[in-house]
Amino acid sequence: MRTIFTLALFAFILLFNCKRNNSEKATPKKPRTTLEVKKEWWDNGTIASEGEYKNGKANGKMKWYHQNGYIAGEGPMKNDLRHGWWIVYNVEDGSISAEGNFDNDIKHGTWKLYNADGTLKETQLWEYNKLISKD
Repeated sequence: MRTIFTLALFAFILLFNCKRNNSEKATPKKPRTTLEVKKEWWDNGTIASEGEYKNGKANGKMKWYHQNGYIAGEGPMKNDLRHGWWIVYNVEDGSISAEGNFDNDIKHGTWKLYNADGTLKETQLWEYNKLISKD
């Protein structure tokens, strides 16, 4: 009698602990996204760059700096490529030297170039890295 009870108990445990076969497919898990802000430094101790990274690639706002500490350029990145409105700064005094649009790291659209005193020097129109016109 004890053997029958033990076998019945064992069968009962097996029956309820086994995975049931569902006809529905399991939803695949999305890959884990890692977000971080990275900073890099020049050998002289000044900041070289800072920006947002997603899964190891620059995605979001980025800034690069000259070795003298002045900002060199800033704008959005998409998968390690400049994408969107960028501002470029003068190495001597940090003033704006140019601003314009990138489309997947390619100049596209209006670009403005500035003199050292901040006045507009020239306006350029770019079409996928080809200069179309300038004023």
